[in-house]
Amino acid sequence: MELQLLLILAVAFVVFGPEKMLEFATQLGRIVRKVRQEWASIQLELQAAELKEQLKKTTLEGEQKVKQYLSGETEQKPKSQKEFLDQLVGETKTEPPKGETPKKELTMEDLFSGNAPVVDDETEKPKGGTKPS
Repeated sequence: MELQLLLILAVAFVVFGPEKMLEFATQLGRIVRKVRQEWASIQLELQAAELKEQLKKTTLEGEQKVKQYLSGETEQKPKSQKEFLDQLVGETKTEPPKGETPKKELTMEDLFSGNAPVVDDETEKPKGGTKPS
């Protein structure tokens, strides 16, 4: 196969000459680059479509869980931010410096799987008539 390709290139070189062969090589390079760019674009579009489908599925699952909780069909209560952070602290394996709370960084998988913390309302006034310090 390689010998046949070499023979074809030699005949083309003799027939068209060196100047035309350079033009053909330049055009061939442009065509190859364009095909690679299009292939990469197609792959990105397929990945984006797959991610959109996953997001849609996860969103629907989350909506169903919320509807079940609100309608009373399930007893599973959403975690508060404090409960979520306490759970993360328990999962952390490294010891933090003294006085600091260990934190685990949230990933997109955590957010999409419903493991994101629920933010508690911090505007509540403390009970007992004491002023916050």
